[in-house]
Amino acid sequence: MSLANYKIPMGELPQSIRESIKNDIKNCEFLGFKDAAHLHQKEPFSVGIYRNQNKEMLVTCITEMPEVTPRMIDWWFGWHLNESERYQLWHPKAHISASLKEDNSHFETDKEKYLNMDSYVSEYIGNELNDLCISFVEPKQFGFSDLNDEKETAICAHVRDMSNNISVASITHLVSRNAEGSRMQSSFWLGMNPTHTNSILTSLIKPLLESRLAKNILITDDLARNLLIHCP
Repeated sequence: MSLANYKIPMGELPQSIRESIKNDIKNCEFLGFKDAAHLHQKEPFSVGIYRNQNKEMLVTCITEMPEVTPRMIDWWFGWHLNESERYQLWHPKAHISASLKEDNSHFETDKEKYLNMDSYVSEYIGNELNDLCISFVEPKQFGFSDLNDEKETAICAHVRDMSNNISVASITHLVSRNAEGSRMQSSFWLGMNPTHTNSILTSLIKPLLESRLAKNILITDDLARNLLIHCP
């Protein structure tokens, strides 16, 4: 199947993001990824970058999706994981490659094709090329217990840096129907619960990774701003 007709130019950054990246990062406490449902559904949600006292960061973004339904987003995540050309359609400038190590074609539903799957991707965030493993998990792990499948879907995942096998981020995309189509609220938690795939190494390095000094060095303002630019 040729994807040539679907390779369209990227639009301009939304005004809300252009304004946010010019502003100072907000120092405040925020809910962690386990309370993502409360953050997205119970509190006012806006575009921004936040840093808490532990030097962890939260990046939030809103993307309007005219004529798109939440079910289309479930289909997309199940469809694109195993082919780089498909992955590039989402972000032609930043997304380089995507692959799976296990076959997902035998699953019947769109959700089954991405839930509990590990997606191995290469993508640019700013000028840095990152090799990442995105592990999709059940929305319940992020606090979403009563989603209405007709009106919304939540894509939830943890991200691991493949250069060192350390978890670096957690992600939620909550896609909800509105009059024009859908609105996607995205949250990226940086520096929360850093772990290594080797549990012994985790016990050795976690105290260091959770120190404020390490987070100040690893989780920079530029990283957060580049991620916000990357998101929509």
